[in-house]
Amino acid sequence: MDRSQPGRRLVLQTPSPDRQGRTGCIAAGAIIGVLVGLMVGLYALPPILRSIYGETKVAAGQTFEGDGRIIAVEAVGIASEPLGQPSPGMQRHDVSLRLRITNNKTWDATLASWTLEVDGIENWIPAAEATTNGSPGFDPPLGQTSTVELHFIVQRPASETSPLRLEALHLATPRVRFALE
Repeated sequence: MDRSQPGRRLVLQTPSPDRQGRTGCIAAGAIIGVLVGLMVGLYALPPILRSIYGETKVAAGQTFEGDGRIIAVEAVGIASEPLGQPSPGMQRHDVSLRLRITNNKTWDATLASWTLEVDGIENWIPAAEATTNGSPGFDPPLGQTSTVELHFIVQRPASETSPLRLEALHLATPRVRFALE
């Protein structure tokens, strides 16, 4: 041990009176920071990420070919009468889309991977149910071409008089946007 350097000693400081009681400000700042971070993460980040890691856009009537799949929207239909009861103060529209899917690669897509973009409705509408080759559920077989029917329930305010305008069908995996008009 080198004796030429002085030894260390512990100095205890007592908080000055002008700094006491500030822990509440630090805690409040931390809570506000967490809340602002959550709001940015939930509302601002998804559109930003969508613009950076955009979707492949497929024009109406065209076919998507990529990621081991061939997907085409064959038909779009809106039921003339609702198939169920709307929520109070709302009008209900039942939309069905028939897809032709050739799946040549394992796929982790589920029913929740499909959403419908409707003009005038901010949030995309998730698929309510599906059939694959007439059987309930979304389960396109590997190495075959299948017909998938997706059913969406669109609800708008009862006072809405404009015709229902379907913008696009969105697939989450792979990220694809199928224009419907």
